[in-house]
Amino acid sequence: MEVKVVCNCGQKFAFDVEPVNGRMPVSVSCPGCGADGTQTANEVLAQHFPNQAPPIPVAIAVPPAVAVAPAVPAGRLQINRSAPAAAIAPPPLAAPELITSARSPVRAAAPKPKAGKEYSLGLGIAGAILGAALGAGLMYGFFAMTDFRFPLTGTAIGALTGLGARILARGTDMTLGAIAGAIAFLATGGALYLMFGDIAGGFIISMIVSVSLAFKIAG
Repeated sequence: MEVKVVCNCGQKFAFDVEPVNGRMPVSVSCPGCGADGTQTANEVLAQHFPNQAPPIPVAIAVPPAVAVAPAVPAGRLQINRSAPAAAIAPPPLAAPELITSARSPVRAAAPKPKAGKEYSLGLGIAGAILGAALGAGLMYGFFAMTDFRFPLTGTAIGALTGLGARILARGTDMTLGAIAGAIAFLATGGALYLMFGDIAGGFIISMIVSVSLAFKIAG
């Protein structure tokens, strides 16, 4: 049968084994950290063999030795005395041998690599630029359609910038967060300039909030 074990270090490994009395015939170790996984494997086997009791060693009965009387010359009286049987300890029980199935030997299966792509800072920067462009376009488009100027809509630019960086980078990083914050600052300042002209610098709070959101999401 196949036994799947999860080590305390997080490593998963599996192997085929033929249990003896519902327990592991040999010890196994984690291929990742080398820790003993025999107890964990026995707990897994106990779920499949709930009524199995641990094997009870049976002593091998050894017949007592019989003393043989030496040869006695003819004409002499010989009194036979039974010699006490020597206490012979039974031989130690041999350790259970590894039993393998006919189809494959018992071995710890190699951990299967997890499917997935690695973190990419370059793609994260591209995602930040796309998110900033989308946020700035939505902010200015809302102003163009409604003629309503609301500086705090720049927070949407920061959120979309950080989210775009995080998704395309497939992860977060302090460096990526700092770059996303800078991109959000430029995009928010540009959108505010298009909306308010030279007084856009007065809305520094909106730009700070936008930068903070981009850094927090991507970093």
